[in-house]
Amino acid sequence: MTIPRAAVSSAYRILGGSSKLPDFTRVLPPDAVFASAQKSGFLKCNRVEATTVLSAIWKTTQQSIQGNNVLQQQQQAASVEKICAAHNFAPSNFTSLALILQQTPATTNTTTLTTDLLTLAELLNDPPAILRSAKSKISTTRSLPLLESTLIWKKLIHLANTSNVPEAHELIAETYQNAKSIQKAQEYWTKAAEAGSGKACLVMARQAIVLGKRDVAVQAFERAKELGEAEAYYELGVLQMKDGNGDMAKEAEHNLSVAAASGVIRAAVRLAEVYKSRNDLVMSEQWEEVANEMKAD
Repeated sequence: MTIPRAAVSSAYRILGGSSKLPDFTRVLPPDAVFASAQKSGFLKCNRVEATTVLSAIWKTTQQSIQGNNVLQQQQQAASVEKICAAHNFAPSNFTSLALILQQTPATTNTTTLTTDLLTLAELLNDPPAILRSAKSKISTTRSLPLLESTLIWKKLIHLANTSNVPEAHELIAETYQNAKSIQKAQEYWTKAAEAGSGKACLVMARQAIVLGKRDVAVQAFERAKELGEAEAYYELGVLQMKDGNGDMAKEAEHNLSVAAASGVIRAAVRLAEVYKSRNDLVMSEQWEEVANEMKAD
């Protein structure tokens, strides 16, 4: 794998800010945390393996810290990959460790190590690390042309187009939509939906409603439901309520109930209104209470 040059230049102060080997026994989480994360599948290394790899990376960084030309930077990056390969250490472990450190109380400041771990993960093209970095950079960059020229945007596009990661398509689509680049936004919302994004299906269903394409919207809402989008239950329930009585009304009520149970306040409010229109004041008051409790939370 070829390491992007710009990523290397920003990454190769990793673990190299001190001439003394960091005390990973103090800054890494305790064994119990590692064991729990391994058992859940979130982490694929133990504390000893993490310490060994990070120590090796620190030593490699120290040995070549004086070098700053492109060739030396590429050699440094290749060394990290070699270390990870030698220890069968997945790049995703860097991201997982960073997230664990952010959530684990520690007696030593772990902010620097957390940043270094995420930088290492991004350097080695771990998808979650790329997504996190891209979200951060996008939130601080106002110019779309400037953003499109950055390395992290190119890595995000690469991740979307080659690995078909739904979240990458979503982030690109949202960015283009916020920039009023509607055609590009639509392109990536479509790709996200095809990749299995419930959020994208929800967005496309709402767009279909605006365009008056009800059948298309219903299909998209149904797909969004299958992909776990609670808002899709609400939207579909509202559409079905407009269609009349009978079985459709029962299905609409079911969809609204699922949405409300999933935390969609508007669904609880709508159910209160539905029961009030039927003069079922007991059920109406119950759903009003549910809606008020949800608002309070």
